Amino acid sequence: MKRLSVALLGSLVFLALALSGCSGAGGEAGTEAGAREEGTYDWIVQSCFPLNMALSQRGIVLWAEKVTEMSGGRLNITLHGSGEIVPGPEVLDAVRDGALDAAANTPAFQKGEFPASDLFYTLPGGVTEFHDLFVWMYGFGGKELEQEMYGDQIIVFPLGFTPPEQIWTNKPIKTLDDIKGLKIRAAGLSTDLWNELGAAPVLLPGGEVVPSLQRGVVDAAEFTFPSMDVPLGLPDVSTHVYGPPLHMGTNMFQLIINPDRWAELPDDLKAIVENAAVAASSEGYAQEWIETMKYFDQMRNEMDLVIEKLPVDIQKTSRELTYEILEQRSEEDEFFKKVWESQRTFLEQFEPYDNFSTFDF
Repeated sequence: MKRLSVALLGSLVFLALALSGCSGAGGEAGTEAGAREEGTYDWIVQSCFPLNMALSQRGIVLWAEKVTEMSGGRLNITLHGSGEIVPGPEVLDAVRDGALDAAANTPAFQKGEFPASDLFYTLPGGVTEFHDLFVWMYGFGGKELEQEMYGDQIIVFPLGFTPPEQIWTNKPIKTLDDIKGLKIRAAGLSTDLWNELGAAPVLLPGGEVVPSLQRGVVDAAEFTFPSMDVPLGLPDVSTHVYGPPLHMGTNMFQLIINPDRWAELPDDLKAIVENAAVAASSEGYAQEWIETMKYFDQMRNEMDLVIEKLPVDIQKTSRELTYEILEQRSEEDEFFKKVWESQRTFLEQFEPYDNFSTFDF
């Protein structure tokens, strides 16, 4: 329906130009050809999240603003939130089918179809921080592997990174024994890790996290980061907060584009689309950290919460177990193995200098 309205609008504009004698020699070429001659392009784009949500504001919304500014309006983005055209989890199919020209989502949404998606965010046994992930993605072939994962189905670029997440719980975690039997909301590869640690992971949609903690359906939850968790109400239904995250230290989102729409763009607009994603990712990450710092300060000084680091032995065991899980997954999926081998090689080269240049206290 949206595409029809855009086409109709274009036809009316063309008709008006023709009647005024301004259509030029190419009057019979049609609306689309006229638009291309003028060098302007219109994209229908949707986020997998509501547009007023920070994950959209710091990613796809910021990207759309930059594309408009950098292109001088030659690439016009009509942006929609989750559910306005298709449900959020279905944006990949909509882009592949051409119902959307582009969209934003997270690789984690595609893990059923693309198992290696689990490697495009940070894990305690792999790339563990934003710095690691960013350098691997842009400098060590991660971005190219992400494109290879999807093949020619879509064009993909990183778009949006998040601060570290944390564990919210109503039971203290002092030892590995405290994790055994812990009912924790988890998702992705971390469910395997929690199982190995003896917990009982539960998969819950975001909207059910707070009521499930309140009713005791789960004892703990990993969800997002303070600037999202606090407004959601997690401090009202939890007593303890633990870091570092065992779920993901940094989540990465992505811009996905229909290959036909991408092929239509001239090279300079392609460069703008890609570089606007880099700019939006870095600026959005900094903005989200600033907001998270404010909320974490409130957590420490204004809320009745016990905020602690997980004991070192739990951190160490978690990293060792995650490494074993990654090795096991590599035996089950050939492309997963390729991506994990790239990360493992990267870490072998990255960590010596990273450790050398980091203070020991």
